[in-house]
Amino acid sequence: MRLTLEPWSPEYDTSFHADESKSQITTRPEDINLTVELEPWGPVQARRFEVDFTKIFFVDGRRRLEGKVWAEVGAETSSPGLLGTFAVGAVQSRAEALTPAAIFERRMERVLILAHPDGEDLIIKAKGHEYGDLRYNYKHLNESQNQDLALEARLQYFMRQEEDAIASELPLEDALLVLDGPLQVRAPDRAMGYVKTLHNLYIGPPQVPVLRQLQPGQRTPIFLIAAGLKRYSWYLRLAEVAPYMQPFAGLVRLEVRNNLGLEWAQRVADWSCVTLPKYAAKSFRDPRAPQQLMPIAFLESELGRRMGDMNIIRRRIQAFLREQAGKPQEPLLELPELTRDLN
Repeated sequence: MRLTLEPWSPEYDTSFHADESKSQITTRPEDINLTVELEPWGPVQARRFEVDFTKIFFVDGRRRLEGKVWAEVGAETSSPGLLGTFAVGAVQSRAEALTPAAIFERRMERVLILAHPDGEDLIIKAKGHEYGDLRYNYKHLNESQNQDLALEARLQYFMRQEEDAIASELPLEDALLVLDGPLQVRAPDRAMGYVKTLHNLYIGPPQVPVLRQLQPGQRTPIFLIAAGLKRYSWYLRLAEVAPYMQPFAGLVRLEVRNNLGLEWAQRVADWSCVTLPKYAAKSFRDPRAPQQLMPIAFLESELGRRMGDMNIIRRRIQAFLREQAGKPQEPLLELPELTRDLN
């Protein structure tokens, strides 16, 4: 028996979910064209290329569940809900070389999502606290059989909606937009989806060995995904991984819309082989290395800072709910009593 290790830290979801023997999970075989660029398949080394962009924008978001609540509106039965925060932003870098990322845009919103249609905004007053008032904007959740899952999915939806809004406002005339995740329907033509968690291989069993053969900076041939949003896609190995890691470690799947043609997609694919490995995180910097890109890690860190300290936010929510319920603040233990309990 031989075991291999998932390189990401265990508190994160695993980077690889797809079953090699069931490569077509959600897409019909007729929706995939594996021969649009090369046949037979094999590792592709980046060739001479010229791209028509000088800047890269990275867009990403973070969301956080800060509390599950029950809301009593009038004399009706309590309604489930959640308090959550999401933050999204964009950073900018130069396309021709590894350069530090600079914050271009960032936004944050706190939301109270309730299944009840007659909710209202929640404001937790600062009372001298450094973060100021906490305002949770009320959002209604449509009826759902599994409200727990639906509440969190709604929070994710609002975050994605704001990511789309930022992406639509970026000046992309001479830039490429890198989105953390698959391309959505509203993604602009000059956007590239960066998929670091592989749920679906899209390719068939004969092509899977090529993924194992890829060396750092090599990619697979481009293939066309015709289901839903039509897009060109390819796999790229960002970095070499230790032999005891699982064989798909260090792989990402990239995709662009097919609107600008195969030749443009080829130039972007070759550019990704040369440039993106330079941005790949090291394991001592990020537990999702090497798939995590440093500009995205920088953006996530900044968004987390904007969202505020989770422990402080939670204590303020608890204090507010305790006060609302008419309960006095729990007294703190005196130091001698605390010392006696510890001993």
